[in-house]
Amino acid sequence: MKIKVTILAFLMMPVILQAQHVFNSLNDVWEYSLSNNPENNIYRLKIEQAGQDKKTANSYLYPKVGAAFSGQKNIEIPETPVPGELMGKPGETVYMKFGQNYSYNSGISVSKTILDWQSMVQAKIAKLNVSLNQAQKDYFEQTLKEQVAQVYYAAITANKAVEISNKDLEIADSLFLIAQGRFEQGLIDGLVFNQAIINKNNVIRNLEQNKFYQSQWMYNLKLLLGFAATDSLILTEDIIINRINDQFDYGQVSNEKYTRIYNLQSDISGIETKRALARFAPKMEVNYYLGSFQYQSDFTFSLKSADWKPSSYLGISVSVPLFTGFANKSQYSSAKISRTITQMKSQDETRKSAINDSILLANYFSSVKLIEITSETYKVSGNNVELASQKYGQGLISLDEYLKVFDDYLAVENQYFNSLSDYLINKATIEARKN
Repeated sequence: MKIKVTILAFLMMPVILQAQHVFNSLNDVWEYSLSNNPENNIYRLKIEQAGQDKKTANSYLYPKVGAAFSGQKNIEIPETPVPGELMGKPGETVYMKFGQNYSYNSGISVSKTILDWQSMVQAKIAKLNVSLNQAQKDYFEQTLKEQVAQVYYAAITANKAVEISNKDLEIADSLFLIAQGRFEQGLIDGLVFNQAIINKNNVIRNLEQNKFYQSQWMYNLKLLLGFAATDSLILTEDIIINRINDQFDYGQVSNEKYTRIYNLQSDISGIETKRALARFAPKMEVNYYLGSFQYQSDFTFSLKSADWKPSSYLGISVSVPLFTGFANKSQYSSAKISRTITQMKSQDETRKSAINDSILLANYFSSVKLIEITSETYKVSGNNVELASQKYGQGLISLDEYLKVFDDYLAVENQYFNSLSDYLINKATIEARKN
């Protein structure tokens, strides 16, 4: 009995571990995708990395402090010439050795950069890199939202299409059974009966196709959201198109997050030109040393304060590059060319983006008109099917006329879902650009 229970629990484990996700609106899906998309998390880390690089670039603003200890064995102490008067030998030059065989130094050095144009420019570049990484993340999130919205709308449209196709199949089955009975009784000819078969087969084909689209779009949405293939995904929102009342500022249609990337790249290239020019500028630094030293005649080391003699100095250094084999000049020329390229690219991408924005708006307004027209036609066509059913039941129209009305309805239904798809694709792109 224990073995049976264990086997049953093992078989039920995949079902228990299967995750279920329910989303009630597009905003819910967006919120989840932005928080859990792996690529978006990578962009967050890149921004954090750029922030650390910025701190590194700004480190030149702070002084550098170091502690050092050194010991030295003087194998041969150099002789220093001194006046002979000091040794009782006037008029002569006497060579003397100063120092001991062993010397030790210990101290703290402090240095501060006063003027360094290259470091200043590098700090500006690091700051712009933070903005560039943020802009790239913002554009990626916009693109992700656009993809998620399009797939989400496609999925709920497919859900609605499957629901409607099931209802259509009920009507087509009913008409087929009626036609079959009448045909067997000899009350209708083969043409009418064949039309009933065609209508039923068309509805079955549409149903299977819509089920395929439903499965395809649900899997695509799982892919974007980072779900496993076995996870359960439920979308509760229903597609109901009555009157288009989209609320958004047409200024938001502009793809500013995309063009901002190129604008920042152009700004960085301008700073890169200044950095190349800064190679010709001088660099100034102040150094201060505070320490002590001691000399010993043998390999001994004393910690007594009396044996250590103070030593300190303050210095300033200025370095000016005079000639570097034309390397600085070549780098500056290359930086200017690179800046021109990025400026031209930024202008071209801005131009193309403006044209694409105009195309998007034109497509959106066209899709709005088409979905409003086809939505109204679809409702009227659906009403005609109900009226035809009633009139057929009352004997006011023939089965052939009833089938013709239903056939027209199926054609209008296809047009409706095509127009709905076009409208939702354009709507998703615009909504994804809202702040």
